[in-house]
Amino acid sequence: MAEKRRTARKRQSSVSQRRPGSQATPPPRQVAPPASRNARVLRERIQDFAYQQRFRADVDRAIRLYHGKDALQDDILVLDEKRIPDLQEWYVHDYVTSEGERVIDLFARDIGPQLPTAQRQMLDDWRRINRYRLFEVQEVEPGLRVTVQDLLGGETLQVSDISASYALHRWQVFMARPLLTEGRLHFTGSMIPLSPLQKPALLEFARGLWNRYQAQHPQASLNDFYRDHSLDLIRRQTEIVNAPLPVVYTPEGHPVAPCTARYAVTDPRAVEERLDQAEEFAYAGPADEDGTALAYVWLLRGRSRVPEVPVTEGMVLKTEWMSVSGELSCRSLGDVRLWAGRLELSCLSKERLKAGKALLSKIVGRLLLHLGDTYQDLEDMIESAEPSPARDISSEIDSAIMRRVLETQRDEWLNTPVPGLGDKSPREAARDPAMREQIDELFKVLEYIEEQKRQDGRPYLDVVDLRRELGLPPVGS
Repeated sequence: MAEKRRTARKRQSSVSQRRPGSQATPPPRQVAPPASRNARVLRERIQDFAYQQRFRADVDRAIRLYHGKDALQDDILVLDEKRIPDLQEWYVHDYVTSEGERVIDLFARDIGPQLPTAQRQMLDDWRRINRYRLFEVQEVEPGLRVTVQDLLGGETLQVSDISASYALHRWQVFMARPLLTEGRLHFTGSMIPLSPLQKPALLEFARGLWNRYQAQHPQASLNDFYRDHSLDLIRRQTEIVNAPLPVVYTPEGHPVAPCTARYAVTDPRAVEERLDQAEEFAYAGPADEDGTALAYVWLLRGRSRVPEVPVTEGMVLKTEWMSVSGELSCRSLGDVRLWAGRLELSCLSKERLKAGKALLSKIVGRLLLHLGDTYQDLEDMIESAEPSPARDISSEIDSAIMRRVLETQRDEWLNTPVPGLGDKSPREAARDPAMREQIDELFKVLEYIEEQKRQDGRPYLDVVDLRRELGLPPVGS
């Protein structure tokens, strides 16, 4: 049996090292056109006006309001340079000075009449449009524009911002300042895109703030609200971005805590044979391209046992292994890597690692010498992980098997109850017209996730096809 496995490994090793065929050279990235002379001159005049001695106390106060009291130390701005443009936009357009007016309005009153006609028109456009608004990305045309929708007012804008067209993805939410300059709408300052999963927290806060503002100021517009409460929205966005990761559990109910047991191997050939013969471990091919290590998946079958506790909160991380034929599927409990002189068992919880070490002791016995265990926080693992390069999976996995895997995932997703749908499955919710908004939001999240897989060269679900199967029109129609 081991000899057959070794022959198979040689074949798989040669296959796994194939490279995708030559691809067409992608078109060069477009760059934004340079600002016109009028735009440059007007911005310089506003900057000179905003930072004159007249506003010295206001500048200090604005910095501390925006970035906290520690942002200024002995009159020195202690701040990442990348954050300065956003501070400047807020200070000029939203901050109310000690004179009771905003800098941009004082500039328009004092300097505006002296400006050339083109710059006066530009100033009027900037005063009218420059608001820190909450948007959702509807469409992206790389190198050209993005289409966004204001999540509070419903207005849809086509923004000819080339940088944003490369940075944003459909259904992301973000706060940004659109700016109209000589007929072209673009973004000014910077933006922090959030995933659709973070949308509810930001939107709920913004809607609550907007409703209270309307009650207090019945005659005020959404434009007024955005200008008066931009700092509140900025702070809430920062809280969401910096919020700790949700607690993630294994299906057995234990907190995810990546960990590894390390062993010295006295007889690697004998260890290989025993792993091959054990139904609890499935051979998964070479663990690296040069074939120095063998990979096995530890499965929940046979003698595998991990204690279970109920999960009442957080998220559950489930990983499944499917046989080469595509017929058999089992829960994956961990990974084994076997080198010539060492072995590692990696798991996603301490409980799994303890059970896996006990199982290895039964199967391999004295052929392994335990050297120690290492543990890692989930957040540290995510931060240190490097994105996987896109690869040609068709050379490694039979397309028919991959279709079967995706069909299994598709059927499971469509028929699994979702808390956000009132514990109905997507298939059930699609039959209820009153749940159209909830299911549209769920599909936005799914489309966002699957698009990331597609761009990474990984197998992905066709969300358009899923909606069609449920009899749902495209989102927004």
